Amino acid sequence: MPQNHTNPLQLLAERIYCQLAGQFPVCCASDEFYFFPQVEAEAPARWGWDDLTPEAVSVFASSAALWQAELQQLGEEASSAADQLDARLLWSMLQRLQEQLQQVAPQQQQPTFHLSILVAGLAEALEADAPEAWTLRIAGLPEFLQQASSCLDQVPELFIDLGQQMLADLQAWFVQLEKEGYELAEGRAALARFGKELQSCSTRKSFALPPSMFERLLVEHLGCAGDLESIEKELQVEYAEMAEILSEEAERLTPGRAWQQAEAQLPFVEAPEGDLQLLYQPELLRLETHARQAGLVPELAGTLQPELAAVPASMAAIRASDAYGARVGHPARGGTFYLYDHRQSKTARVGRTLEYRMTAAHEAWPGHHLLDVCRWNLPRPIRRPLEQPLFYEGWACFAEQLMFETGYFTGPWDRFLLARRRIERAARGLVDIGLQTGSIDLDEAGRQLVQVGYPQQKAAAAVPKYALRPGYQVCYTLGLRRMQQVREESTTGNAGVFARHLLTQGEIDFTALKQSLPGRGD
Repeated sequence: MPQNHTNPLQLLAERIYCQLAGQFPVCCASDEFYFFPQVEAEAPARWGWDDLTPEAVSVFASSAALWQAELQQLGEEASSAADQLDARLLWSMLQRLQEQLQQVAPQQQQPTFHLSILVAGLAEALEADAPEAWTLRIAGLPEFLQQASSCLDQVPELFIDLGQQMLADLQAWFVQLEKEGYELAEGRAALARFGKELQSCSTRKSFALPPSMFERLLVEHLGCAGDLESIEKELQVEYAEMAEILSEEAERLTPGRAWQQAEAQLPFVEAPEGDLQLLYQPELLRLETHARQAGLVPELAGTLQPELAAVPASMAAIRASDAYGARVGHPARGGTFYLYDHRQSKTARVGRTLEYRMTAAHEAWPGHHLLDVCRWNLPRPIRRPLEQPLFYEGWACFAEQLMFETGYFTGPWDRFLLARRRIERAARGLVDIGLQTGSIDLDEAGRQLVQVGYPQQKAAAAVPKYALRPGYQVCYTLGLRRMQQVREESTTGNAGVFARHLLTQGEIDFTALKQSLPGRGD
């Protein structure tokens, strides 16, 4: 982040980002942990591990309170609306991070949180050009895992189970790394010790957050606004609207069958040479070409392409689907589109149903990849490291709709598929809320996912993973609906003009996005 000695707000942001990256070098360098800003640490902290001890978290909270006071003053003194917004975005990030670490406290409740840091940290070292990266990271691993064990207290039994599953994946990964010639030093022994200590960890039955904290997380941390009741009602409205569309489409496509039965008739696309990447790669090129021709891509996006890779086996215990991961840094460095299950097949053939095109639009063009590339190329440095889950997931869902609106998704099954994806996300949001409020249990949550097309085994595997990120499943539906509402209030009916404007703002809140629209100042 280049220094601007004439802007006190930017100088403060640089200090904040630098200190956070120094204390949390892995979390800040990865987009796996949405409540951290994305910043790379400088030496000597660059290849260290995050300090999540209670003492360190307390020190951060004290610093954050001082920074927030400075930000409030700078925001009040700022002469431009953009600077005022930047100050507010930074203030909110600090508040969210404090509450996540002190009240939600995944470092105390989730073994998978520490193991995810482990995977992200080692994966980053493997990809680094610096020869010392792997040596330093693997040398510091025993201390990091010992710290992780000391942080865990009264862990929900469900999270112990998920931690054990992830440990098994990691142990297999470590064996493979050794076979490939990587020096693990005391890494395998440290991982085994962590597993033993996990077995004797103090536990509790419930994984749900306190009701007031869960509502605050939805409203403030994730940016949903309103209250829990209104959020749940909006998910129910989305569910009902999509169910109606699905019934109409099922009657057109497969007369006399319910939409869940119609889904079984979806065309299957076999992957060339049994390789899913060979299926997705030309689709990404077609999506990008269309998005550019439709005017959805601003100039600052450049020409970076997403890489394709299988979801690492080490992350299978906490991944429920395909995912995109952006690289940190300005100018934009692109990212990787991870394919969840490269052996997904029908009648022993490797491939996907036609839905894979919507997945590619969501994760890559014009979804997450385009948004992240634009974010990292923003002219305002303060906004580049900041993600807002409601904006992030909302844009990717909105991107699918834009590709339908601009004439890319025109096949006979496309309207059905888009509605099916939307009803699934609404159901996931309702399941997320139901699990946290205690109105449903894990078994009922699985049944509700089966009702929207999930195979039973996939539903049973996905539901526990939602509990690790409370509230996050709500972001897809509410983010999309907020995008649509802002679009409806914009002064242009042109999809390209609206998309290009949105992508040049950074991941800001929807009130600010509405106010930023051309011709708006209210």
